[in-house]
Amino acid sequence: MKISTIPKDMGNQSIILHLKDGAPDKWHKYPTKDVIVDRCVVQPQIIYSGDSNNRKIIANAIVYFYADITMPMPELTREDVGSTLTFEDKEYTITQIIDNRNPFSNELWSYEVEVL
Repeated sequence: MKISTIPKDMGNQSIILHLKDGAPDKWHKYPTKDVIVDRCVVQPQIIYSGDSNNRKIIANAIVYFYADITMPMPELTREDVGSTLTFEDKEYTITQIIDNRNPFSNELWSYEVEVL
C-alpha cells in the first residue's frame, strides 16, 4: 500500500546541498560535495525552544524532500547534521534530520530537514 504525498508541481523549490565528503583536515573542516536538489519544499519559519525569557531559536526553516518527487532524492544520515545547504543565496546549517518511513513497507517516504 502506498501513502499519498504532495502533487509534483507543489515541489517547486531548489536547493544546493553541501554534504560532508571525507575526513576533516587539520582545521576540522570537511571537504564537501555539492548536489543540486530540485522539487523540494522549503518552508522558512522560526522555530523556538524553551519558554518565556528562556527561548532560543532552533531552526530558521524546514526543507522537505519527498521520495517520489524530489530529484535527485538525497540519502541523508545523522552524519550529515552540520552540513550546509544554500537556498535563495543564503546558507543554512542542517541541525536535525527526520526520516519519515512508509508504515506499510518501511521504505523512505520523506525527510524533514531543520536548518539554522
